[in-house]
Amino acid sequence: MPKHAKIKSQLEAKLKELEERAEKIDNRLSDPGLADWEEHAALHSNDEVLIGLGEFTEKDIHEIRVALHRIETGSYGICSNCGKEIPKARLAALPFTCTCVNCAS
Repeated sequence: MPKHAKIKSQLEAKLKELEERAEKIDNRLSDPGLADWEEHAALHSNDEVLIGLGEFTEKDIHEIRVALHRIETGSYGICSNCGKEIPKARLAALPFTCTCVNCAS
């Protein structure tokens, strides 16, 4: 089994889930709404929350893609700042992290 195969599989599954969520958010935000202004206002009352959620989701998608790229290139688990190995416990808690605890703080 290739190194980091389990985490790669988990990251790919999470990436798929987040991409589906991002698509649903985009579809909802691009809905032109209804002709009736009251119904339109009610329909779009949560757009700010959705926009924030969409931005958070896109950030996570980016971080997971970076982690997957690091797995492919063999640099996963190595701090991108200092070059030291990232502890397994940190990777278990934050599988898409690219920095050790010291560099993250």
